[in-house]
Amino acid sequence: MAVEGTETEILIKETAKLIFFTKGHISASTKEIAKEAGVNRALIHYYFRSRDFLFNMVLEEAMRGLTGKIAEILGSELDLRTKIKTFLDAFIDHTLQYPYLETFLVTEMAKNPEKMKELHPKNTDEIKALIGNQLEQEIAQKKLLPISVNHFMANLMSMCNYPLIGKPILQTVFGFEDEQYKAFLVERKKVVYQTIFNEVYPES
Repeated sequence: MAVEGTETEILIKETAKLIFFTKGHISASTKEIAKEAGVNRALIHYYFRSRDFLFNMVLEEAMRGLTGKIAEILGSELDLRTKIKTFLDAFIDHTLQYPYLETFLVTEMAKNPEKMKELHPKNTDEIKALIGNQLEQEIAQKKLLPISVNHFMANLMSMCNYPLIGKPILQTVFGFEDEQYKAFLVERKKVVYQTIFNEVYPES
């Protein structure tokens, strides 16, 4: 395999991400990817050997990009409200870029949970401890009702993830076209924040 990072290799990977996770064509062939990228199909096999190898690589890159950003935000010294707002901005923005990634990750986790564990941040315990301490302070000051860090994080992730996983159901129920659904996801930032803190989402 050629040295990673060549312009052609990057082009192929970014095109594959676009096709797989933005357009949702999970079963796209190397022929389709090559056509979209404007390269010879043989170059995909030269750089990545096979469609499955390419798919696994771009999946891992997309997953690590998201989990790395989340770990950086949640593990920071930001106050809890700023931390959650920053998290919501990053998560929803990433979702808008790759709207089909989350649904596919759920499927992959069910098929290969050990592989998915490898892609998650290694400092999860430290992040939980930090957020747990921040929650205790909020609860002690009566700014939040008592809640464990596990339930707090489960609530946060559920409110963010379900609109992605349940997109076909919600679009049908609400009668949303794709652009309306994107606007709905952006609005989720405010709704989730306000649900957690019972405060108006800070615009700045």
